[in-house]
Amino acid sequence: MEVIETKTGTFSMLEKDILFIVMKENAVVDIPESDENYEAPMQLTKGNRYGVLIDANNYVNLTNEAREHSSNPKFQTHVIAQAVIISTLASRLLANFLIQFHKKNKNAEMRLFNEYDAALKWVKDKITDEQNKGNQKQTKKIPFFASV
Repeated sequence: MEVIETKTGTFSMLEKDILFIVMKENAVVDIPESDENYEAPMQLTKGNRYGVLIDANNYVNLTNEAREHSSNPKFQTHVIAQAVIISTLASRLLANFLIQFHKKNKNAEMRLFNEYDAALKWVKDKITDEQNKGNQKQTKKIPFFASV
């Protein structure tokens, strides 16, 4: 399994379409780290759409500039949904703040969880929902016209 380690997190694929990120303790995420954390998933997913499971139980400091920078919808174009696992109140407050920024992106929903299993199930369900929508679009009936 390929693992990419950045200054602020460890990135790997749980399944072909589920990215797992473990944030490093006391990591400081500024614009360069935000860009690095965008490139790692692009490399692991080969540009395909994916769900994200983020273990954010370690304390992470996200600068205001990085928050604004990473809220740009272009950073979420390949993301189906993001489940963030958080157990501390301080991290939950920061994550709730981030969710407000990510609401700009209508394509990728973000939700907070206390437990890994619940977060993973939610991401899998979101991926399945997207796949089902794609299948419905592909199976449109084409009218048959008899030749005269």
